[in-house]
Amino acid sequence: MEKVRVGMIGAGSMANAVHYPSLAEMEDVEIAAICDLDEERLNKTADRYGVERRYRDYRKMVEDADPDAVYVIMPPHHLFDIVIWVLEQKKHLFIEKPPGVSKVQTRSMAQAAERNGCITMVGFNRRFIPLLAKTKDRVETHGPVLQAVATFYKNTLGAQVHPYYSGAVDILSCDGIHAVDTLRWMCGGEVASVASDVRS
Repeated sequence: MEKVRVGMIGAGSMANAVHYPSLAEMEDVEIAAICDLDEERLNKTADRYGVERRYRDYRKMVEDADPDAVYVIMPPHHLFDIVIWVLEQKKHLFIEKPPGVSKVQTRSMAQAAERNGCITMVGFNRRFIPLLAKTKDRVETHGPVLQAVATFYKNTLGAQVHPYYSGAVDILSCDGIHAVDTLRWMCGGEVASVASDVRS
């Protein structure tokens, strides 16, 4: 069986909790190379998954290892330059959500993927929850949605703030985006306008 060779950019806690274990279980996927700026974290992850090719420069990793696809697992305020460069190398790509920190960034990444013929995916995992897929099927058999409301709860009281949320992102933009994506996916169509209301 021919395997899809994946190059991983990022070996932090999110990547190690979710992405590396998932890919390691897939018989048709090989984690071909890993890149991370933190050498200790890089070596610990590479040792755990038996990956020999280790890099601290993502460009060198992509050029040397020549993977079929690249996972870029890091906070969204670090994605843009890396993602654009990877897409310009014509590499298929997976990134975590949200895809960038602005509409301009997100559109630029989508255009780069289209221009270079790259298959891309953003980690909107709620689309793969069986109950939601079944609900979507039911919705589609009964005609267009006239109104939908999503309520998103996350128990974070007293919890330590995860390092992932330091910088230009917060729990609302990184987790609340799941509710937005689920609404778009479930109901179909593009967003016409956005309004918000905040209360404490």
